[in-house]
Amino acid sequence: SEDDLVRAVLAAKEQGDRVRAVGARGSKSPCHGVSGHALHLDDYDGLIDVDGNLVTVQAGMTCGKLNTILEQHDLALPTLGEWKRATVSGALLTGTHGGSRQHGLMSTSVRQMQIVTADGKILEIERDDPLFRHVGVSLGLFGIVSTITFECVERFTLELVTKVLPFERYLAEYEAQTSDHEIYSAVWLPRARSVITYAANRTSAAPEHSQRPKRFSPWMLALTAASRHFDVRSLVNERRFGSRSIAESGDILTPLDISPRLANGVWSVASRTKATEFVVPTDRTRETLDKLERLFETHPEGLANAVGIRETAGDDFTLSPAHSQGSLWIDIFFHDRPSFTPSMLDLFERLDARCHWGKHVPFSPNYLRDRYPEWDAFATAAAELDPSGMFANDFTERFGSVSYTHLRAH
Repeated sequence: SEDDLVRAVLAAKEQGDRVRAVGARGSKSPCHGVSGHALHLDDYDGLIDVDGNLVTVQAGMTCGKLNTILEQHDLALPTLGEWKRATVSGALLTGTHGGSRQHGLMSTSVRQMQIVTADGKILEIERDDPLFRHVGVSLGLFGIVSTITFECVERFTLELVTKVLPFERYLAEYEAQTSDHEIYSAVWLPRARSVITYAANRTSAAPEHSQRPKRFSPWMLALTAASRHFDVRSLVNERRFGSRSIAESGDILTPLDISPRLANGVWSVASRTKATEFVVPTDRTRETLDKLERLFETHPEGLANAVGIRETAGDDFTLSPAHSQGSLWIDIFFHDRPSFTPSMLDLFERLDARCHWGKHVPFSPNYLRDRYPEWDAFATAAAELDPSGMFANDFTERFGSVSYTHLRAH
């Protein structure tokens, strides 16, 4: 219950310890790390209320369970992350997003959050509250999220069409295709000079029982590895990757059902492989893809998997990677090697990139602080609610102004 959260926070405060809710622990960064008390919200995942198109849930609910509940009430969210097992609070606070120029982050669908503050009080934060722009993407630094109220849309069905395009054609058609489809994303195999596109639009057709193809799969991993030594273009074809799926929006937007234990096990084995997601302004899309093509030609050893490409609309959350700009998200799985990583980081720094907080964050604190115009406003607001840094962790302390030590020093 919410009272349990309050008691846990007050107990940590009395002991002088830190406390954090840890979600599904699926992030590729240590943003969910805890140096004090870890709150596991597996049993705090219920539906609280449905009032028209406003749906309030407990913070430990998974995205997959949320989709099921919304369908039962003929509702949906316009955009979601791809992983069913992520908790809704963890997805929101790390800046999880979909792949649509028309829609922003998942957090843009939130009407209200309720948090347990460092003094054990319950704070309701509405969309028009000055704190809302900080809390919506906040890495848990303002308190333990208790409940979330989503502003939903009417339930809808999506038709997803998957195609294979040569890279040159993808570039030529990119602007038109991104504008024409409500959802448009891709995976790019640079060495194969091929792009697999995923275009989805709402349809009145009845859902079918076909499973949508995943953007990343063991087959994609094998193709990436093989492409470093062989010409695999003939293997990336419509017969193998082309498809059409019609399903409920949640099934199309959130297809991955990997258990957290398996996901974490894979990443613990592949410790030298990193997953990061760079975010650049959409007006630099062509420049970004052209420069990335040259980087991958020069350093074919760097890529560990295909490259994901998506867009989102801008928003006003202070620590959102899409803050104040339409954003192109480049999802890169790479081998962390001296021959590749510095060149990749240099490229994205010159592109003024930000990055997804839930993936590996390779940038320095000073670099990132310069990319967020309201970074210090965020840090000041967080410190006012939590002056002792009870909700911070090693990850947030690393980033300068998102750190109480830094604020006290200044």
